[in-house]
Amino acid sequence: MAPSSLIFYLGVNKRLKNLQHHNLFFDEDFEPHAREIYETPRWPANPLFYVSAPSVTDATVAPAGCENLFVLVPVAPDLEDTEAIREKYYNLVMQRLEKLTGQEIRTHIIFKRSYAHQDFIADYHAFKGNAYGLANTLMQTALLKPSLKSKKVQNLYYTGQLTVPGPGVPPSLISGQVVAQEIIQTYG
Repeated sequence: MAPSSLIFYLGVNKRLKNLQHHNLFFDEDFEPHAREIYETPRWPANPLFYVSAPSVTDATVAPAGCENLFVLVPVAPDLEDTEAIREKYYNLVMQRLEKLTGQEIRTHIIFKRSYAHQDFIADYHAFKGNAYGLANTLMQTALLKPSLKSKKVQNLYYTGQLTVPGPGVPPSLISGQVVAQEIIQTYG
């Protein structure tokens, strides 16, 4: 399985400096975090994280003088997901973000919503709270992805990011077209 995610959606009542639209924070060692996702699944001790600040390039996504942030921490699927754990990671990541950008942010947050394992399960029926489906391993890429047609249930077809041709909106739509062609070819 690919990683899950702990996501924070934040509204900030001031403009922030030292952020681009897309920001990757690799200020900690990558290897331990990767092991905590793939080899010994647990909440990361020193997580790497991503911050999207779309209001940097599109002023319409936040009120004037404000900022709209999306903070994502990759984590292993099937972890305990409680509000206390989410809050711990919110404070950990935000403390580092404030230090790395040289500004106070938390006291200016006027909207905050977290989203993690339990939300992926409730909203998308995601297996183990997974955010991305299959991992991008060699045995799960291109034609090695799961088949479009069920091997167990007659006349059952699959479409979407987990099937051929793969993840992303365009390939997911294309998979629907491929399945439609399969059905037309089989049933006329």
